[in-house]
Amino acid sequence: MNVYYYPASIVMFAALLILIQLCFKRSHITSYLISGLSIFIALFMQFVLQNQPTSQTNSSNVLFIFNAQTSFVAFLLLMVVGLIWAQLYNWLKTINEQKEEYYLLFLLSTIGGLIMVSSNHFASFFLGLELMSLSFVGLIAYCGHDQKAQEAGIKYLILSAIASAFILMGAALLYLQFGSLSFSELLQNTSSEILPPWAIITAIIFIFTGLFFKLSLVPCHLWVADLFEGAPLVTAAMLATLSKLAVFIILWRLVTLGNWQQYQIIIDIISIVAVASMFIGNFLGLLQKNLLRLIAYSSIAHFGYLLIVLLLINNNAISFSSQSFNEQTLFFYLVAYLFTLVGVFSIFMQLPKTKTLDDLTGLFWHKPFIAITLMLLMLSLAGIPLTLGFMAKFYLVMAAVSQQLWLVLTALVISSIIGLFYYLRVIMTMLKTPEDELKFSDIKSDGRNLSLNILILFLVIGFGIFPSSLSQFIQQVTG
Repeated sequence: MNVYYYPASIVMFAALLILIQLCFKRSHITSYLISGLSIFIALFMQFVLQNQPTSQTNSSNVLFIFNAQTSFVAFLLLMVVGLIWAQLYNWLKTINEQKEEYYLLFLLSTIGGLIMVSSNHFASFFLGLELMSLSFVGLIAYCGHDQKAQEAGIKYLILSAIASAFILMGAALLYLQFGSLSFSELLQNTSSEILPPWAIITAIIFIFTGLFFKLSLVPCHLWVADLFEGAPLVTAAMLATLSKLAVFIILWRLVTLGNWQQYQIIIDIISIVAVASMFIGNFLGLLQKNLLRLIAYSSIAHFGYLLIVLLLINNNAISFSSQSFNEQTLFFYLVAYLFTLVGVFSIFMQLPKTKTLDDLTGLFWHKPFIAITLMLLMLSLAGIPLTLGFMAKFYLVMAAVSQQLWLVLTALVISSIIGLFYYLRVIMTMLKTPEDELKFSDIKSDGRNLSLNILILFLVIGFGIFPSSLSQFIQQVTG
């Protein structure tokens, strides 16, 4: 077996082990330890593989591509999953459901994400996508007594199936044109003209529609707030991080390998969706008092910003620009956004009764460390200096300026100013004088939560103040 399959195989073995354990004896702590051990062994294995030479065959039907970039993304995915796993035990103890099956679905969705980030073929991509999506249906509707969770699960099942149908239709049209489902073949066989150009563009739009749904980009964004609000907190965190990371990597790889930016209408579609997502996401965020809905609309805006990376591909308007720099911009932004968002959901899990902005009133005066952590994370999402989020936006602005993308750059700046308001509103609410002195008395901060908060702060603020080490590591990966 190729050594690059080891991380996913380790997680798969752990899922089977939990399934076998369920046949004999239920044990929450055992399932927790098995899942955690597998994630961290896979994480260590992925780190070791980071320095391995590229492993990719010359076959046109190769299912996976293994190189420094895919190893880095898989490492990032496992790190995010590990940080979420650290919160699972305490959170699951608060729900009145069986605990062990959640770990099983949690690991299966992780395997789906690992398959997707290394996919170089529509077959492997769709296998990973469906494994992840079907696992998420169970994860979203896990709390059987919660009507909102059941409703969110049904919505995700139906809309996810529709999105997958669009992707399959687009893949079928591309197969008719190129005679292959390999991503690499999308560029190599462009000389044949079985289908007219408009049919190829239609296929690309179908695939974009499905992927835009998974990324909750405008106009496929209407589901995301209901799901974030209805799903269990850990599931919402996985939807916002694992799912979107895997899908965006697929989108980026398809546009890169397929040379889809050769069609002006595709560039126009990406630009319109990016600008619309920036403004609509931030404007809807302004109207929200529910914290999970606020984060949901914030994610729409952030992935609108990230679409700028697709407009940079092979668009070397100025000598300063390079494909390597564009990849560095992508990876740096993903690291900044994912770590910050995991931190935000970590704080929410430590405040289980906090649902709305009003519930945060006076948090600073009762739990100052938790409040300060959430403040700094919100500042990072807003892109305030000395945070990792600021450096990520700085990279993105540099790349956009270098390639003269003035329209999307203007939209980024204006929409970021709009978004700043609701991030600061969260901070100001925590600083208000508390009305109820016993409001936060039941919140217990144990050593695990404290350690996790410190780690996330170190990543978000440490790399924000001293970004060179992260930049150099990413540069080595993309170089």
